[in-house]
Amino acid sequence: TFDLERLDAETDQRLAEAFAALAKPTRRTLLLAYLGFPYFDTATLPLLQGEGLDEFDPIKVDRIAPDDATSIRSGGAEATLKGIQFGTFGAFFSRAYRENDYLWGRLHGSERMIDITVSTLPSTVRMKPGRVAAIKRAAFLAILDEEEPRLTAILPLIAQLRTEIG
Repeated sequence: TFDLERLDAETDQRLAEAFAALAKPTRRTLLLAYLGFPYFDTATLPLLQGEGLDEFDPIKVDRIAPDDATSIRSGGAEATLKGIQFGTFGAFFSRAYRENDYLWGRLHGSERMIDITVSTLPSTVRMKPGRVAAIKRAAFLAILDEEEPRLTAILPLIAQLRTEIG
């Protein structure tokens, strides 16, 4: 059997001796990590829920918003969305405004999904210049082709977007 109390005391003694030999900044860093580990472990272990994970992988966060989708038109929501008018109730009063915002949502969403997908490429992989723009252009035109028969209240916008997209 183990005498855990004795082992604990011996461990503390050895750590104190080892820490005493270190420079103050290094000693402080190691001491904080040693003393803080039980709190970190208590807080994070339940999150793993037996998934076989032994550490956390970094998680990237990406936003899908008009301000981040500038391939067609810069200026964010103010330059593209109609529903932001009248205290964000603008689309409530107009079919054309609803269709406008729906279409821009699809266009912005597709652009951001392409950007996010491209961002996952390894740093050693480079796409040819203009390739991402060509992929976005094809996606934008496919969306316009699909939505044009249904979005009859904004046909002039669709024509204008085809010109802007090229």
